[in-house]
Amino acid sequence: MTYCFGKKSDWIPLLDKSAGALHIDIFHSDNSTYGTEWNGVRLNDDYHRLYFIAEGEAEVTYNETTRKLVAGHTYLFPTTTLFRYACPSHLRLLNVCFKMTLDNGLDALDLHPFHVIMPAMDMTTTLNKMVEIDALVQKRSFAHQLSIRGQILTLLGPHFQASDTEKLRKRRKDMKRLAPALRYIEQNLETGITVADLPRLAAMSRSYFAKKFTMTFGMSPQDYIRKQRIELVKRELRLSSQPISNLAEDLGFSSASHMSREFKHHTGYTPKQFRAFDRFFD
Repeated sequence: MTYCFGKKSDWIPLLDKSAGALHIDIFHSDNSTYGTEWNGVRLNDDYHRLYFIAEGEAEVTYNETTRKLVAGHTYLFPTTTLFRYACPSHLRLLNVCFKMTLDNGLDALDLHPFHVIMPAMDMTTTLNKMVEIDALVQKRSFAHQLSIRGQILTLLGPHFQASDTEKLRKRRKDMKRLAPALRYIEQNLETGITVADLPRLAAMSRSYFAKKFTMTFGMSPQDYIRKQRIELVKRELRLSSQPISNLAEDLGFSSASHMSREFKHHTGYTPKQFRAFDRFFD
């Protein structure tokens, strides 16, 4: 379920006025005490993690960064290609896994400065908010879902009190120029995309568009489209219990085997493995 917090939302001074709406999708939550069994690796998670360590300590490696987790702090982790975690003895962990995006599916954490670690604003207050988030995650009413997002936004506020950088300002400017092409990609992932139309939508020449797009995203437009299609498959695997063959047809793949090959190439898992692993994690 996705809710849209529009341009005039009071809490969004961190976003440029041109950024458009903010969307928050909730995937998982946890409120558990662990020992040394809290040990494992996850690959290619396309969501953010907000952790609160109530007791004990742990260590995580996300992408290529290793960080020790200590009690009394919240941690905001971006999307990861690798997330390794371990607990040396004892840990009480409360967390919520979510995705926060702007229009066109752009990752808010990729466009705005944030602190990964922050001291809890108040141990009791933070603990109560995280407990409430975990209790509300399985409730489906609009009021409950809205309350979850309100709690998350309150906890995220201190993490976004970070200084902006020239690099991020330039990136947001480039994103704004590319926005019409990105919107076209987002709206046509299932029905087919004419790559040759993208430069025209961004009011750029073909060569300049390809150069600007690759500099901004670190990949070609074609590779970006493939990646976004795989993210769409991930979302559908989480939300739907349809057979893989039906999903492949609905999402515009030529066959289930074609979708499976593409999916495994990008994630390291087959769609069936991803669905089973993701639900086990939940």
